[in-house]
Amino acid sequence: MPELPEVETVVRTLETLMVGCSFTDALVHTPSIVYHNEDFASFVAHHQLQSFKRRGKYILLGLGDNTLIIHLRMEGRFFINHEFNRPNKHVHVSFKLSDGRVLHYQDTRKFGRMLITHDVNQTLAHLGLEYDDPHFTVDYLIESMKNKKTSLKAFLLSQSVICGLGNIYSDEVCFRSRLHPEKRVSTLTLNEVQSIHREIKLVLSEAIALGGSSIRTYTNAMGIDGLFQLQLQVHMRAKQPCLVCGQIIEKTSVANRGTYVCKQCQKL
Repeated sequence: MPELPEVETVVRTLETLMVGCSFTDALVHTPSIVYHNEDFASFVAHHQLQSFKRRGKYILLGLGDNTLIIHLRMEGRFFINHEFNRPNKHVHVSFKLSDGRVLHYQDTRKFGRMLITHDVNQTLAHLGLEYDDPHFTVDYLIESMKNKKTSLKAFLLSQSVICGLGNIYSDEVCFRSRLHPEKRVSTLTLNEVQSIHREIKLVLSEAIALGGSSIRTYTNAMGIDGLFQLQLQVHMRAKQPCLVCGQIIEKTSVANRGTYVCKQCQKL
């Protein structure tokens, strides 16, 4: 958390709030958040925000010839006020905007990271396809799964194949596909791969439309919660009846992640 839908929502919100603005200064309160932080303020200052994009779970802010890459990790979030000083101990970077407002990056766990790069493609070369990339096809999934002994959930979590899926949406994709998350991808049938492909696109599109899932501390940059958590069919529903068959949903561990499964609907 946040995953692709939450990051996409944050990017859209930041664009709405800051389109046409420039960064005029920056304060790094916690140096470990920013790679090469000694030059950070000079890199971002006096550059207009030219683009607001997302790649996987990364926020990409275009600043002239450079791009500011931001990964929110577990608890990262943004908010805006008019005070350039540090508003609380969990704010780690503050950006002064050309209209006098200040964009603050807050992260209670300090896992998030920021980086200035000249070459986004090289920096993020490890990422796989986006869910809406025209090259993300059933054939692409089949080829990516070939000869792999990994579980379905581990495959979905691998950012090198499909980027942006995390724990929430991989659980939902597995459930909607009626496939157990421990099932080996090398054993999947064509119909099962087609179902996975379809549900990845549907689940992520629906979650984006609802502003993502507010399960812990996630809000967009306007402080507004997402609503997709109200549509979750299996994730975070341990000990509750399955919405399809009534079987009690169990929480287990797959790929070292807490995983929610209905063992009636999702048989190995």
